[in-house]
Amino acid sequence: MSLQPGRPPVVLILTPVYNETAGLAAYEQAVRTTLLSRTDCSVRVLFIEDGSADDSWQKICEIAARDPRVRGIRLSRNYGSHIALSAGFANIGDADAVATLACDLQDPPAVVSQFIDTWKRGADIVWGKRVSRDESSLKVWTSRIFESLIRKYAMPTGSRFTTGSFLLVDRKVAECFAQFQEHNRVTFALVAWAGFSEAIVEYHRQQRRFGISGWTYGRMVKTMYDTFIGFSQMPIRVMTIAGAVVSMLTLPIAGYVLYHRLAGHPIPGWTSVMLPLTLFFGLQFLMMGVTGEYLYRIYAEVVRRPLYFVSATTEARTPVGMDVR
Repeated sequence: MSLQPGRPPVVLILTPVYNETAGLAAYEQAVRTTLLSRTDCSVRVLFIEDGSADDSWQKICEIAARDPRVRGIRLSRNYGSHIALSAGFANIGDADAVATLACDLQDPPAVVSQFIDTWKRGADIVWGKRVSRDESSLKVWTSRIFESLIRKYAMPTGSRFTTGSFLLVDRKVAECFAQFQEHNRVTFALVAWAGFSEAIVEYHRQQRRFGISGWTYGRMVKTMYDTFIGFSQMPIRVMTIAGAVVSMLTLPIAGYVLYHRLAGHPIPGWTSVMLPLTLFFGLQFLMMGVTGEYLYRIYAEVVRRPLYFVSATTEARTPVGMDVR
């Protein structure tokens, strides 16, 4: 942690917002009581409004008008929470540390205060680790399986990362994060890949009090898929191994069929022909699909479309440009 002499450290809280108008008042109160009241550091909030269909942006502008420590940027459409966080990381200003905090308050603001204390003791990355969560058993079990798999096959060895992208990073890590250019992003995976010294703060995740969660099983599967495609060689290796195994299986099968043919006992039947064909063609199309996914992602990176456009800020309600990384 390197700080400018003569001023308290500045900690910026990044909060993506998508259709959260019902919970913004509770968020403001909780953050004001827990974080903005700290006297040992200057805590600020940056809302990233991610193309909401409700009046979330108007609420953000009202909060920013009441408190100069709060500001907001509005994206031109809904890009997803990970792109919204990337927009936040590109607008950290003079912050010495950057933390993430969801607007639904399932991750308590008080834990961010613990993040700050841990960061001040020297950690470059502070992860929030959920020791309990008020969610369905199936969702908890799925999340644990996901974390176990990516820890083994995708993330750097020895990383202390936790899934969920509830974390705090030092400015130097935030600057490294801003250098990533890929379009298919998983925030916690990019931070873990960057390295640096890590620490963990355990907490109990709370139940969502307002609105409807956008973290569906479909998005969970997509995050797992994006993590494996973007950070692991396992999909390609599985395809290679499966192709090798299938190729090796054809040898004894061919030998068995040839033996019976030469012995005058050809193997009749539709099943014996169609079953292997169905299996092998299904496997082949699966491999083609995974290969096509890699090709599409290569195309997405080659055309270099901007990650997002910013349509307005709380400082100026006019379009302010775009990020081209």
